[in-house]
Amino acid sequence: MEYLIETKNLTKRFGAQKAVDDVSMHVRRGEIYGLIGKNGAGKTTLMRMLLGMSAPNSGEIRLFDSDKPNEARRGIGSLIEEPALYKNHTAFENLKRFAILVPTPDDELHELLKLVGLENTGRKKAGQFSLGMKQRLGIAIAMLGKPELLILDEPINGLDPAGIKEIRDLILRLNARGITFMISSHLLDELGKIATQFGIMANGSLVEEISSEKLAEKSRASLRVSVDDSEKAAAALRTKMPDIAVECFEKEVRITSELQDTSEVPLTLVNAGVRVYEMRSEGVSLEDFFLERMG
Repeated sequence: MEYLIETKNLTKRFGAQKAVDDVSMHVRRGEIYGLIGKNGAGKTTLMRMLLGMSAPNSGEIRLFDSDKPNEARRGIGSLIEEPALYKNHTAFENLKRFAILVPTPDDELHELLKLVGLENTGRKKAGQFSLGMKQRLGIAIAMLGKPELLILDEPINGLDPAGIKEIRDLILRLNARGITFMISSHLLDELGKIATQFGIMANGSLVEEISSEKLAEKSRASLRVSVDDSEKAAAALRTKMPDIAVECFEKEVRITSELQDTSEVPLTLVNAGVRVYEMRSEGVSLEDFFLERMG
């Protein structure tokens, strides 16, 4: 699997404080990598180091499987904090000005505006744009040069629900075109709707990396049943309901499959001669999972 971003023991200090502490992370091609953590967890500092805007005190950065990050950064577009726009210029004029750094034909600039949904803004100045429109224009600017990887720092921070949906839909469209994303946020619910991989930060450390599939497994509800004979109970359930997943513990069985009708469980066990003492449903919400790891 190809990593577009790979760090090893990356550390950044400001005086005695470690803003980023020994971070080893992995972002694969094609992912939407959600970097999540409280404000002050070190997300922006980490992104600034990846982009060459801040130098690490120690550790390694590999970009696009290259140990020459300065050259590899040509394949990265970024939007850190708020987009720096020319407020008295139109969306097209803003793109035109930034394209001085990355020469781009006018027809491609118009295509970029269409891609981010700003093709019909006409002579409207960027200073009159809504916050969501400014963010989309910032992403269009980050797309100059056709980067393979976009790094976005809190792109939905401060947006209303309509603006959040616009940015979310744009990210999904671009990802479907093959662009890899690394997105920081402290908004659990919104990032959870689009991210395929999560990196959880707390106090400058990367606490855990976990895929959306693994996360779904951890948050899935299970049914715990206290019984007098767990092995006999598990055998009875597997015979009666062969499609369900059953785990066997001392004096307890746990069903981790989704059940349409839980009343069949005690009935099956009683008919098999198993005493049932208690049934309870358990599950960890996504919010609880993240908050526990973010401290």
